[in-house]
Amino acid sequence: MLYRSDGIVVAGQNSYDMILDAAEVVVAEDGAPRLTLDAVARRAGLSKGGLLYNFATKDALLEAMIARLCQRFEEACGLAEADIGEGSATKLKAYLSVTVLKGPGQDRVASALLAAVANNLELLKPMRDHYRSWLQQLSGRPTFARDVSVWLAAEGLWLLELLRVSPLDAKQRRAVANYLGAQAAENSHRGKYGRRQQNRKSAAR
Repeated sequence: MLYRSDGIVVAGQNSYDMILDAAEVVVAEDGAPRLTLDAVARRAGLSKGGLLYNFATKDALLEAMIARLCQRFEEACGLAEADIGEGSATKLKAYLSVTVLKGPGQDRVASALLAAVANNLELLKPMRDHYRSWLQQLSGRPTFARDVSVWLAAEGLWLLELLRVSPLDAKQRRAVANYLGAQAAENSHRGKYGRRQQNRKSAAR
C-alpha cells in the first residue's frame, strides 16, 4: 500500500515498479547527484513514508535499479534467442544482437547509475551475479575461450560507449561489430563440428 503526498491511497500499478520508474526519470533527466529519496517521492507523487516502505535507504533503491537493468537485459536476450532459434551459439548471438550489433547505445540511466554507485561497489552485486551467470552459461563449451573473448570484447565496447569515451568512428565500430558477429557464427559452426567428431569417436569405441 502506498500513500500519495496528498494522502490519497495509491492502488493499481505495482508500487515497487512505480518507484523505480520515478527513480529512472530522476536519474535520466537530472543526473545521479540529484537522485535522492525526496526527489523520487516527489516524482512518483508519493509521500516519503510510502517510498520508505519499499526502500528504506538510497542504497537499497540503487541496488534495485541495477538489478532491474540486468533483468531487462536478460529479457531482451531471451526474446533475441527466440528469434534466432536453437543452436550451439544461440546465447552468444543473442547477446551480441542486443548489444554491439544493434548500434551504439548511450543508456543515460545505466551511465548515471554507474556514477552513483562509484563510492559503494557493494551495490554492484546484481551485476556481478549477472556476469557470473553468463560465464556459467558459456562454460563447458568446446569454444569456451573464443566465446568468452567475444563476450568480453563486446562488454568492453559497451562500457566505452556508456562512458562516452569510445575512440571508434561509425565505420570502425561497424567493422568491429561485424567481426564479433562473424566470430559468434564461426563458433556455432565449430560447436556443431565438435559434436559430430565426438559422436564419431563414441561410435567407434
